[in-house]
Amino acid sequence: MKKNAVTLCIALGSVSASAGTFTGGATFPEQIVQEVTAVQQYTQLAMQLQQQLQMVAMQAQNLRTLPQGLWQQALPNINSLINLVGNAQGLNYATQNTAAGVQQQYGDPTQALSDYQGSLQKWTADTNSSINGMASQSPIIINDMQSVDAAKSAIESAAQTPEGQLQAVQLATQMSGLMVTQLRDLQATIMTGNSMLSQAVGNQQNAQDAQTNGLLQMLKTPTTPLY
Repeated sequence: MKKNAVTLCIALGSVSASAGTFTGGATFPEQIVQEVTAVQQYTQLAMQLQQQLQMVAMQAQNLRTLPQGLWQQALPNINSLINLVGNAQGLNYATQNTAAGVQQQYGDPTQALSDYQGSLQKWTADTNSSINGMASQSPIIINDMQSVDAAKSAIESAAQTPEGQLQAVQLATQMSGLMVTQLRDLQATIMTGNSMLSQAVGNQQNAQDAQTNGLLQMLKTPTTPLY
């Protein structure tokens, strides 16, 4: 059977529309904190899911089909993994938007913020490419991935048989390992990049404070009458 290289992933162009859920209405400093906190939480979750899926995969080792009890144990973790990939993509888009907003408001004389956005875009491309590569090696055929719900539906359809369930667990276990690596990379990128964003915002605030303090000091200074 011809394998389809279309990914279980979650090609979530639609996620970009919901990226504001991370930062809606927040100031730049608040957005920066939210993004760092979110990527740390996602990295921890990826590690937990990897451990849980590996446990199921080990119990199914050397089996040709997956016992129903193991499938019921694995399915919530697979769904959580699909959600995680989509949320990580959404966080990435939100972080790009924050960097673009800071650049627009405060400038980017050294091109550091532009380079940061480029690194985030490369992360998305690399992640999607890697997941596509994994899916192309799996017997599971997955078509027209447009959303998290579509990804879950495709997995459920592929897992109507014990053989398909085993294949789904094997693919999800591989994906969980990939996401641990990718989210660690994303965490390092966001923490470094958002440090630059904080500095840019802080420098602007310091300049505004100095200007305000200078004006207040001038207003407080007695003036000499002109007569």
